[in-house]
Amino acid sequence: MYNTITKSLLFGEYAKLTKITAKSVLTKLKEYFWLTVAGTLNAISLYTFLNPSKLIAGGFSGLSSALTYILRLFIHTVDYDRLMSIVYFVLNIPLLICSVVLLRGDFTIKTVYATCVCTGVLAVLPVVHFPQFTESRIIAVIFGAVMIGFAMHIASEYNGSNGGTEIVARIVAKYRPEIDLSKVIMLANFVINVIGSVIVIVIEKESAAVVIYSFAYVILGSTFMGMFKRGFNHPQKFMIVTSEYERLISDITAYFKRGCSCVDVDSDGGDRKIVVVVVQYRQRQYLKQLIKARDPHAFVFVKDVYDVFSRPTFNRSYKNK
Repeated sequence: MYNTITKSLLFGEYAKLTKITAKSVLTKLKEYFWLTVAGTLNAISLYTFLNPSKLIAGGFSGLSSALTYILRLFIHTVDYDRLMSIVYFVLNIPLLICSVVLLRGDFTIKTVYATCVCTGVLAVLPVVHFPQFTESRIIAVIFGAVMIGFAMHIASEYNGSNGGTEIVARIVAKYRPEIDLSKVIMLANFVINVIGSVIVIVIEKESAAVVIYSFAYVILGSTFMGMFKRGFNHPQKFMIVTSEYERLISDITAYFKRGCSCVDVDSDGGDRKIVVVVVQYRQRQYLKQLIKARDPHAFVFVKDVYDVFSRPTFNRSYKNK
């Protein structure tokens, strides 16, 4: 009797978890649409901006570029961009297999999908004669970095990645969480940049400036990814030490339409408390004026806030009057 009840309960929970609804289907379609955009932008960044300037990206994209230049010495029948798409996919195959075996789950499926999209688009772009930018390396670096930064941000937002070192980071983090992966990835990108740039300098007879432009691409790409992730109106946390805390809290609540935290403070200078409030970046100036009007002698310090995860629509929902 107990086993029958247990099985029925478990089956009921499983049915709830696996129940397919129109909303869940639309959610999945939305996720894979944006992953398609991420893979496409990744490919366009490489094909349109990076490859024509003979620059080396970080991670497996850069490794693919370097190996393609070497293979071109022996294979002349395949053009560079098409050969690079093949090398990129071949290099990612072992990592994708490791991801399937060791990580599994939603991340792996989406990473495999995004990698396949990027490979496919890289192979198609030369066929359709998609334009390539060759006028200026610095402009190619900037626009290419914006695109790759946005691509990495989209993939990350929907629990995927563009393959390469991101898979390695996930695997290492699972088994060695104490390791600082940012430093490892930075070092790996540095080594790939240097080696790849040296290969380009030797084989293609380019100047040493290739190294600088390649570094700029990688650094700007990571910077733009962070900017897209934080948003351009990221919140700020104000910590206000004031004796006029009651009036200040009342004004903040009325004007900014949000709550505050009030913390006691040990002080010999009278009755003072710390008022803590988070506002949008665009609202900081109004809050500063309000603080000066209520308590010119208040001690205030401000910190940037890059993630408000309990209220994902924080920047859109809470506005000034």
